[in-house]
Order: sequence, then structure tokens, then C-alpha cells
Amino acid sequence: MFCVNCGKETELVDSRCTHCGFDLAAVMALLDEPDDDDMEDVDDVPRSAEEIAKRALTLSAVVSCAYGASKPDVIDWLKQEDLWQAVTPAEQEFLEREAPEQVRCNFTWKVEALVPLLWAIGKLDGMPGVGKQCDTEPIKRAVVWPPNSTGAFIRSAELRDEEEIGREYEKIYEAHWKARDAKLNGRPVPRAISAGVVYERHYGFNWLRGYMGQPWDEITTDT
Repeated sequence: MFCVNCGKETELVDSRCTHCGFDLAAVMALLDEPDDDDMEDVDDVPRSAEEIAKRALTLSAVVSCAYGASKPDVIDWLKQEDLWQAVTPAEQEFLEREAPEQVRCNFTWKVEALVPLLWAIGKLDGMPGVGKQCDTEPIKRAVVWPPNSTGAFIRSAELRDEEEIGREYEKIYEAHWKARDAKLNGRPVPRAISAGVVYERHYGFNWLRGYMGQPWDEITTDT
């Protein structure tokens, strides 16, 4: 198969790419997903601006730990700001335990899933391109970091128009489809598309759109 991170054809070792070490377990699970008729009956319920704001704050804090921030300090801050309940099971395990290097690396990639969340609530002016990883400076300026209060950030979150969100989602969906179609058919991914970036952006969009009611840790990115 092809690695969604480095774009190279790879043999897997413990679900990891032999070239870059990226964990492809989630991708393999998607390819093997059963056609479950019951899942088709679950309605998409878009998340509220408050839900998205809290997820963005929590995710940014977790990503900061993946880049080296103090986990105990972040945990204390999340609890102080009443955000600990927004931490997912996978994130909680990462924050409370020593994590393998690949898990830490995978969490650094979640900064790309953070992009559509911040954009959808007006914290970023525009969606960056999908050809390379995002510039993290606008994200650093957009969110609130420990030990600051998060109240104003959450209260000021305003959800963009549904049609505007839909248009940006379609762009990501189409780019992800092109990347996945190329890999499945043994063709190079278009140069204007980073497979890892579009996967994570699609992930973020599917959560905020409430795709099939899936919680954050269980988001699928069907194309």
C-alpha cells in the first residue's frame, strides 16, 4: 500500500510505514470498514460554536504537549478551565502516560485537523492550501494557551455560515479523494496535494459537521 504521510509505496511493520514510520493503522481500518446499514441511519448533527471552540482549545493543548509542552501543566490548566471533560480517551491516555514516539508524532499531525475547527468559528481568516503543512504561527495567535483564561475565546466563537463551511468541506473532500484515488491506483499524488494534510483536514471537518454522530477518536474520512 501507499503511505498517506510520505506518499511512498511501503511494506508495513506493526502497521507502520517502513520509510517514515507513520502509523497507518487508522488508514487500514478505513479500507477494511464493513458496510454497516445501521450507520447510514445516524443523522449528521453539526457541532455548535461552543463545542468547536472547546475542542479546538483542548486539541491545541494536546498538540502542544506532542511538541514538548509540560503535560502536568496542561492537565492542570484543562481542569482549571473546565475543559478536562472535553479530552478524548486517546488524548487522556497520551497526556497521562509515557507515549511511544510514533504516538507523539501522530499527535503533532493533529494541528492540521485543528485548522478547520479554528476557521469554522472565525478564529482563522482563511483556510490554508493543502499542498504542504500549515504555517503554525496564525494558529498560535488564534488560540489561548496556559495559564490564560479561555472564557472570552469560547464566548466570542461564532460559527460561519453553513454554506460557506460546506464549500470548504467539498474542496477538502475532493482533494482527499484525488489523493486516495491516486494511491489506490498506483499513481503519484498530485503535487498540489499533501495526502497527510488533506486526511487531517477532512478529519476535522467531519467532526465539526457531526458526520454520522462519530466522536473525535472514531472519525472516519470516507471518500
